[in-house]
Amino acid sequence: MSDSTHVNVMESVASRLNGFFYRCQNDAGYTMLVMTEGVEALTGYPPSDFLNNKVRTFTSIVCPEDAGAVDVAVGAAIETKGKWEIDYRLVKRDGGTLWIHESGAGIFDADGQLQFLEGACIDISTQKDQEQKLADLITQLSGTSNDIVNSVQRILKELRSLKMLALNARIEAVRAADHGKGFAVVAEEMKALTDSTRGEADRISTLMNTLQQLMKVGT
Repeated sequence: MSDSTHVNVMESVASRLNGFFYRCQNDAGYTMLVMTEGVEALTGYPPSDFLNNKVRTFTSIVCPEDAGAVDVAVGAAIETKGKWEIDYRLVKRDGGTLWIHESGAGIFDADGQLQFLEGACIDISTQKDQEQKLADLITQLSGTSNDIVNSVQRILKELRSLKMLALNARIEAVRAADHGKGFAVVAEEMKALTDSTRGEADRISTLMNTLQQLMKVGT
């Protein structure tokens, strides 16, 4: 199979994977020797820009925050003559970013000397967006659940207070010879606590409805 046929096969497969294949040198810029057309569909830059660093290096479009992790993953795999699997972001021509998953490995000769790196990069932006939405939903659910727990704890605290006031009310009732003034005060306090408890119960009902709506969104 000729080199041109080999590249055409890679192009055909890569176009179905929404990504691109590459062969590059193991240098600071990951100088591209072969790169399929899919890179332009993802980033807006044609592969000719990267071949032999004609216009730009591949590392120049790797998101700066992710560049170190990429180098570490590649270096560790080369050290063990294994594969690397890593997710990272590329900066597109329009300034936006996209997530890719890269699978790659070093190619070694019969003497164990590294010749070049080969791999495939696949667009996983949709997957990452879904993961972020799920993480946001979990955060919302966690916050709502915490609100419910806090409300329940307040209700329990107030119910304990009501229990103590009820005991005091019985004591005051015994002393009602003084026109029951003390009992009236306690009764008023009990009413206030009861109203407060009812308010917390309504709040819990609202929070539970919110929680149910959030769970529907996540399904």
